[in-house]
Amino acid sequence: MRRQTVTLKDVARAANVSPSTASEALSGGGRMTAATRESVVRAAQVLNYRPNAVARGLRTGQLKSIAVHHVHSGDRFASDYFRDFVTGVLDGTQADDYDLTLLNSNPQVPRNRVPRVDGVIIADPIADDLRAHELLNSGLPVVAGENLPPGMPACPVVAADHGSALREILDHALTRGVRRPALLGPDANSGWGEVLRAEFTAWCAAHGLRGATRRSRFGNPSVPEHEAQVDELLTAEPGTDLLIVSSEPIALGALAALRTHGRSPGTDVLLACCAESRVLSATSPAITGVDMRPRELGRECARLLIRMLGAADDGDGGDAPPAGPVTLPTTIHWRASTGPRDA
Repeated sequence: MRRQTVTLKDVARAANVSPSTASEALSGGGRMTAATRESVVRAAQVLNYRPNAVARGLRTGQLKSIAVHHVHSGDRFASDYFRDFVTGVLDGTQADDYDLTLLNSNPQVPRNRVPRVDGVIIADPIADDLRAHELLNSGLPVVAGENLPPGMPACPVVAADHGSALREILDHALTRGVRRPALLGPDANSGWGEVLRAEFTAWCAAHGLRGATRRSRFGNPSVPEHEAQVDELLTAEPGTDLLIVSSEPIALGALAALRTHGRSPGTDVLLACCAESRVLSATSPAITGVDMRPRELGRECARLLIRMLGAADDGDGGDAPPAGPVTLPTTIHWRASTGPRDA
């Protein structure tokens, strides 16, 4: 036998108040005596009343639900980074009892509707992602989990402090006698890639060094393609003595290419990755990586978005977005590929 749903009218009848008063009492609003509010709350508890989310959304304009969008969300679940990021978003939604939706992603096909959520987190915003542009122009509150690429509509940003980590790696390499650094990072579709190139170029200029840069398609998982790209770089720049890459597939391709060129990572050439994965600690030699703390990043994205939505239900319409990017610290895991740090 199907259990009968308890409605707001049932609670109001049991507390001997109107449905509107019952609604205000349960939401913490309205003007009434403490005894009336207590009577409504007690009636709701006795009847085991659960608010209808759709009806509440129609009344308040909020569904208590946010979404995460990524240019390739399905494929990215294979990565530790994206799983940790989404786990962090869930950490951030739990305190305020928001639900989380993972949006379908197809970067070249328009959405057929605006998602039924209060706001959206765009993880790793990419310039040629059509759906990301649609979300940014939808009128929904949006927070970006990483730096926006040039030309993308503005929104609040939470990002890892890539610049500090990259400069620390470069400073260490300088103490090891490096004179010909190179960077292989994401193309201009990625705001992260643009930050890395700007920091690398500025550091090289400040130290009077000629640095080489190459670009990789963001999210390209192909190790052989990156091996070929590093091979081309080493052929064009045979004096390269530091190679900084941006992802695990590039790092693995770099190891293979360096060996083909008779180079010894950690001794006559240093190798570091601006991201982190468990694989990097298991290579030979183990590769220095930058932990961007994706769980923290996801959590702070959710907290910022919920604050903007007024998650505390205090009636002030939520917090104003921050004036600039919110930057979170990173952790460098130093390994054999960059040599001893006390050299």
